[in-house]
Amino acid sequence: MKSTRLAFYLLLVLSVFSLMSYESSPTATPVRAMYATVWSINSPEKVDRILQTASKYGFNQIFFQTRYRGDALYIPNRLDSTYENNEKLCYVIKDSTFDPLGYAIEHAKQYNIEIHAWVTMMVMTPHDLWKLDSSHAYFRHPEWLTYDRSGKPMPNDVHEGAFFDVGVPAVQNYIMNVVSDLATNYDIAGIQFDYIRYPDSVYGYNPIALNEFSKQQESSFADWKREQLSSFVNKLYLQLKNIRPDMQISAAVIAKLDKARDKYSQEWPKWLKERYIDKVYLMAYNTSNKTFTQLI
Repeated sequence: MKSTRLAFYLLLVLSVFSLMSYESSPTATPVRAMYATVWSINSPEKVDRILQTASKYGFNQIFFQTRYRGDALYIPNRLDSTYENNEKLCYVIKDSTFDPLGYAIEHAKQYNIEIHAWVTMMVMTPHDLWKLDSSHAYFRHPEWLTYDRSGKPMPNDVHEGAFFDVGVPAVQNYIMNVVSDLATNYDIAGIQFDYIRYPDSVYGYNPIALNEFSKQQESSFADWKREQLSSFVNKLYLQLKNIRPDMQISAAVIAKLDKARDKYSQEWPKWLKERYIDKVYLMAYNTSNKTFTQLI
């Protein structure tokens, strides 16, 4: 019961460590950030509770779950439809008129708390497909799914759900439109990319992606996958900064460097070094203080 309650209300109050590609100003306000998950923001009352709790314990940023599994906890194309975004309201929102992100942004002002849109990127389904609208991209574009080495599309009931393949150009364009729509229509302090990676090293073998890989001869497939992900992050960054120059762009990344690079194709030290991103937040989940300290 205790773990269930934590998972439901989960502020995911993590000690979030940010690695930056530049030296912070000594006068900069320290970041005290927390995560607000989809289940804890699906009503005005719950959002109020999140904001009050954050204020009470001195948090100044909230990573507010804005896209869960290819769906919205906001209003797509709310005022400006420059960037096409047809994603539907997430199934946990029972009131179709409720805009969780818009509500949070407006009400966070009284607490002087920044709202950052926490966006799940490549994971497109929950384990239960019945929760998705029939117009969901998973149903409309099965050709975008990532495939395993044996040539089978990724099922929806493994890992965190089915992933789309970042090596497919149409996938990149689709997600670029979604996050650009967010930046255009909401006065957010930042966007955080979550699951900006492959699900495992055995994936990435989508036929379209393999065809793209075959057009070049310079790199191994593993290197090519890393470059697909890195170049996509760079394109996202440039596009979003063009829309909203002051917005902070961050990513939730695998803490262990070799695991991030070799298993998930997530070469995030390069993202920092090459200024593809402003910050990364290490997903260093651990129940042992000693192991956590060693990892950090």
